[in-house]
Amino acid sequence: MKKLFLMPLGLAFLASCGNDNEALQTPMEDKEDFEEAALSFEEGGATNGEEYFFGVQAEVVDIDVMLREVDNFDEIDATVEEFNIHYDTMLVMIENCKKAMNLYDGKGWPMQQDLEDLTIEWVDAVAGLINDYLYKLAQPMSVPDDQWKDADFDLYDEYLVALEAYYEVDNRWVDMQYTFASANGFQLSDETIDMDAMIEEDMEEMEP
Repeated sequence: MKKLFLMPLGLAFLASCGNDNEALQTPMEDKEDFEEAALSFEEGGATNGEEYFFGVQAEVVDIDVMLREVDNFDEIDATVEEFNIHYDTMLVMIENCKKAMNLYDGKGWPMQQDLEDLTIEWVDAVAGLINDYLYKLAQPMSVPDDQWKDADFDLYDEYLVALEAYYEVDNRWVDMQYTFASANGFQLSDETIDMDAMIEEDMEEMEP
């Protein structure tokens, strides 16, 4: 999923002039920035539609990075325990995202409910991948492919079909960014979030 680095031009100017509303008003570029923005969002830090958007985006990006890392775990034949801890963490992040959005119920920002509904659909799709397939695939993914059984390949094929359904929701979430920004009167940057760099940072932290 390609998510844009969506700092409104107005907020970028205010941040450069010393205005300090912490993580939700400063450009998010690396893993730590998104984690700090998500934490601020979960603590009720968003005060307008723009900041609400960046909070939701930070939550989604953090979860998306974790989902993308599954392929990296597979490539290095991570242990079953490492896979399961990864998935347990993702499910906690999903619940935290939902709880955080609930903090802002009734704020009345344009298209707030639409963004919340679609984000819930998105995180539920990720949770479905985890619960229906990825936990079960932890064992085969922890060994080389030449040790997989036919049933493992069959399950992986089913996972790929489910992944396509997830991508459909994912694409709608990406498109919603533009709609939400327009409704709330802010502009989007043309820069894209470097997801690969965030994944690489995470994987380096795993190295012994």
